[in-house]
Amino acid sequence: MSSPIFEHCFTVDEKPENYLRHVNNLRYLEWFIDTAIKHADFLGWGMNACKMVNLAWVAKSHQIEYISPAYQGDKLLIQTWIDKVTPTRITRCYECKRDEQLIAKASTVWVLVDYDTGKPRALPPRIKEKFSKETLLASSSKEST
Repeated sequence: MSSPIFEHCFTVDEKPENYLRHVNNLRYLEWFIDTAIKHADFLGWGMNACKMVNLAWVAKSHQIEYISPAYQGDKLLIQTWIDKVTPTRITRCYECKRDEQLIAKASTVWVLVDYDTGKPRALPPRIKEKFSKETLLASSSKEST
């Protein structure tokens, strides 16, 4: 059984892009999306697997709370988990930490679309089942911490 919380560690390797000398806030969104892609791949329903059945994941909405800035050379940990699954969407949560200190948190609502037409599609039963199991595991994991 997979862990309900997926982790991605990396070191910030870029020049500061704003006048405050810290990483531009748009980079956090890119980090969260990259981590979501890695987790979906790990679960067997990443971009390539979805494309094989003529589907694609797209973000419907993002919500990010910036708590503390990230800087060049920071070692960061992003954790993600599936929070909610409905017939047409998946809500994924994220936490970005430096030295166990929360520096940002976010959530994204993901939907599936038809790869050729771009029209929304309901989650196929096998995808819904896989992500629903992750939701149950994440809920019990979060409650025990």
